[in-house]
Amino acid sequence: MKFLGLAICLGIIAGAAATVGIHLFFDVNSLLFVLGGATGFLVMKNDSGKHIANFGEGAVYFGWLGTLIGLIAITGNRFSNWGDVDKMGPALAVAMLTILYGYSVKLITIVLAEA
Repeated sequence: MKFLGLAICLGIIAGAAATVGIHLFFDVNSLLFVLGGATGFLVMKNDSGKHIANFGEGAVYFGWLGTLIGLIAITGNRFSNWGDVDKMGPALAVAMLTILYGYSVKLITIVLAEA
């Protein structure tokens, strides 16, 4: 039942993404940031009984940290897009992807940790 629930949750996310354009939800740098941070968090916690749960927890933390870093880069005018609506929209979308990735990984690890 847990895997069915996970499939339903991920299906809802994928369905919502497909309605606005699935291509908008892929950014390799954001995904690597979340997965790399989650791996570092896992190593840092060093709790042999909770590897999967710690990985998911780290993914959420680094999802939020990635968004904060992205917002700082945008508002700090790192990409010369402050005030340019055509550039700011995509930059904000990429900045928020890390949260989506973090919580998606967390959903998967919840099921795997209890399986």
